[in-house]
Amino acid sequence: MNWSMPRSGIGIDFSEGSLQATCVKRQWNRIHVADRLEIPQYKQLGPQDCGRLYREFLRKNGLEVPWTVVALPRSAVLLRSLRLPQAAEKDVANAVGYQLDALHPFEEESVYWDYSVWKPAEKTLWGGTAANAREAGLEHLEVRLAITEKKVVEELASWFEEAGIAVSQFTVTTAALFAALWPRLGTESEKRRGLFILKGGAESFELIGYAPGMALVSREIAMQGGGAEEGEDLQLAVTRELELARSELRLEPEERPPLVLCGKPLPPIAEDLRFSATSVEQLFPSLNVGTTNFRLREHITGFAAALTALDRRPPVSFNLLPEEKRAYRSPMVRFPTYALSGLVVLLAVMTGMRGTIQDGLLNRYMEREILNLQPQLQEVETTRNRSQRIAARLELLDDASNTAALPLEILGELTRLLPDDVWLQQMRYAGDSLTLTGHAASASGLLQILARSEYFDSPRFLSAINPTPDGTELFRIEVRLRTGTP
Repeated sequence: MNWSMPRSGIGIDFSEGSLQATCVKRQWNRIHVADRLEIPQYKQLGPQDCGRLYREFLRKNGLEVPWTVVALPRSAVLLRSLRLPQAAEKDVANAVGYQLDALHPFEEESVYWDYSVWKPAEKTLWGGTAANAREAGLEHLEVRLAITEKKVVEELASWFEEAGIAVSQFTVTTAALFAALWPRLGTESEKRRGLFILKGGAESFELIGYAPGMALVSREIAMQGGGAEEGEDLQLAVTRELELARSELRLEPEERPPLVLCGKPLPPIAEDLRFSATSVEQLFPSLNVGTTNFRLREHITGFAAALTALDRRPPVSFNLLPEEKRAYRSPMVRFPTYALSGLVVLLAVMTGMRGTIQDGLLNRYMEREILNLQPQLQEVETTRNRSQRIAARLELLDDASNTAALPLEILGELTRLLPDDVWLQQMRYAGDSLTLTGHAASASGLLQILARSEYFDSPRFLSAINPTPDGTELFRIEVRLRTGTP
């Protein structure tokens, strides 16, 4: 079985005059009985009222149209077993159809039927050898067949349709019980011994027997309740049927196959019948039950039908409901809607964040471009620095050229006038004016010295006197040449 996906299923049992619906959910590898609905005397209540109660039951459990399996009573279905050659595996339906009329007593074309290919032993139960496989009959296909009258299915399907109860599958109690209990026997050695199921009811009990390589035994035996004498007759009837089932399955006297007891209480099973009796609760030790009105032993049929709804592909499975009447809506049907809604929300969020995102993208783009342009910017800066140095040199050359044209008389006069602690750094001669730049121990008295010369007139500082780190004063003086000076 595949227990990986979360899933929900409904099993419906309408035996003993009441409609009982069991909701089972599976979360990963855990089975959870979520809720149970029982409608006593559902026929007298009417389909409309039953449908209203059922829809409230679904809404309570958060379901809309889950896979829903109805377990038909054993008395309404004929069960047959066929053994087909392996060559018929690709066309089992036609192979069964050829033999169908000989398998039921009803009129032709008056039945619904379904089949299930049963491979319980998988050869590993018999050591995997060809001889053991032939001995167990595993070289053939074991086909289980369920047949019921059309009128039974159509009447029941019409009632569910009138009630507004969506149904996905009609199976039979035998198949549901066997499919629910067989996989939980545990070890392969236990499965080699086969399986017996004894389910008690108010008016009858059902016996199911299976041994690897043999046809499935299934009977519903009417019983009477009441006084002690009738109770003793019931015990004899149970004993007789169990002995007949052992004989049909050709079990060895020392074999003690498991016997699962469920349903209404039945008389104790005698030790000399050679069974390993166990209760159905022992097969589901960790079953999680979330409702108080569920008892596994008494409500096993609805529970088994719900497990069939969960698994969909149990060891034995029938669907006697015509395909056009089956209803089911997968929870994934709304996935496109949810996906589109999520996409719309995502687009709205992205639209709201558009400005922020664009600013971030623009900033990152600008940073990349700056990094790419960094070498060019450095080259431009280097070129600019080089140009400034060249301009400074040209200015010095221009000053030198102007200084070279300075009359020697003026140079001699400056040499005579200026004290020894005065150093000239630059002289600019512009025809009728002379600019002196340099530093001296005391620059404040230079104007008076220059004013006493017959060559110079109107000496003045072009800028403030600035002290230098070595204790001298930096000056810049402009003087005009007297008119008529040689």
